[in-house]
Amino acid sequence: MILVKIFIFCISALCLVAGITTILSPDVNTIFIPIVAETIQEAHFARTYAGFIAAIGYLSMRFLYSSSKVQVGSICLYIIAVMLASKLFSFIYDGYTTIAIASTIMGAIMAISLYLLQKTRKNQLDYNL
Repeated sequence: MILVKIFIFCISALCLVAGITTILSPDVNTIFIPIVAETIQEAHFARTYAGFIAAIGYLSMRFLYSSSKVQVGSICLYIIAVMLASKLFSFIYDGYTTIAIASTIMGAIMAISLYLLQKTRKNQLDYNL
């Protein structure tokens, strides 16, 4: 079982490094993610995809070291939040397009909705079982 945990840790660390490097570097064409972005739309897509990869790396590392059960809504919220952060860097490095702004607004509305629903459900839990 220890070999499985080591394997998950190594792959998670690689995903985290690959995602963060692609998000934060001015040039989207890095060695980590095999996407060649030649247009602004492709660069926005590549950074969003890198945000997804970084979120998966973080969540799988968290899964290794956490003993509590994480709700599905929290997982979706983490993924969307990291993807929105990568969109911000995409705006800085690659500029604005109509589709990128629309997808960012839709992602922000989704993140806010998930957060509000998560808070509502936590307040409805009955701890007197």
